[in-house]
Amino acid sequence: MRKVDYYELGATLYIPIMHKNLELILTQEKYPYLKSVVICLEDSTVLSDMPSGMKRLKSIVKHFEVNDLKVFIRPRNIDNLKEILNFKHIDRIDGFALAKFDTHNIAEYLSIFIQQNHFYIMPILETRDVFSSLKLQDIFKELTPFKEQILVVRIGGEDILSMLGMMRDCSKSIYEVMPLYLILSTIINIFKPNGFHVSSAVNACFKNENTLLRELEGDREHQLFNKTCIHPKQAYIIQESYRVSIDDYKIALRLIEENRAIFSENGRMYEKTTHSSWAKSIVSRYKNYGVINAK
Repeated sequence: MRKVDYYELGATLYIPIMHKNLELILTQEKYPYLKSVVICLEDSTVLSDMPSGMKRLKSIVKHFEVNDLKVFIRPRNIDNLKEILNFKHIDRIDGFALAKFDTHNIAEYLSIFIQQNHFYIMPILETRDVFSSLKLQDIFKELTPFKEQILVVRIGGEDILSMLGMMRDCSKSIYEVMPLYLILSTIINIFKPNGFHVSSAVNACFKNENTLLRELEGDREHQLFNKTCIHPKQAYIIQESYRVSIDDYKIALRLIEENRAIFSENGRMYEKTTHSSWAKSIVSRYKNYGVINAK
């Protein structure tokens, strides 16, 4: 598999397999600013469309030419995954987003990717297991040997809210919906300190730019730089928000390159050991998205 970095994913656009523009998006003729996409055969595809969808996917994979766009597939279930893995040239795809990933199916999923270790996998946490920190710990322990293959742990925010009988108000960010935020913070606290990257949940209100911008402030505060999105307009806004200030970039370089253990800048103290992770994140964002208001 080609090397893919977490910070290269940007806003990951989910595209239903039956979307009319799918082929144009994959060749970057449409929305060339996209950095990563997931071709979805799960919730966005009705069961009656699966035969046509699989036929279309098989043709797409067979003729697919790798480009800068990172391409993943979200199978409907484990049996569907096994069928897709037999497609000709499937190795040209970067990996798979694994829906409804939990303690009930983790063993079977991981048994597949012991053999298929040339794909990245993105487990999606979106079942009742997310309400149990013990089960999340179990998932973390099972995933640890596969850390190099796991590009990011994704959060199925809409499914989580559905289990609570809730639908997010378009004026509310995920950080203002307490049950969802508590689950997100638990996942962050279990996975991120142990070297796993975490995505941010989708904002289904794609016409409400103000809420999305406010939500992205929370994402940056929580160091989440991959967000699920369902509309290409969102992707552009999300990726623009990942740009860094020139001041932060200069401080990050100092933290990485200088030997001093501690220094102050603009009334703030910086410690090389304590702030090195932040600095590496800033440099990665700079490389992939540039600086704010750059001309």
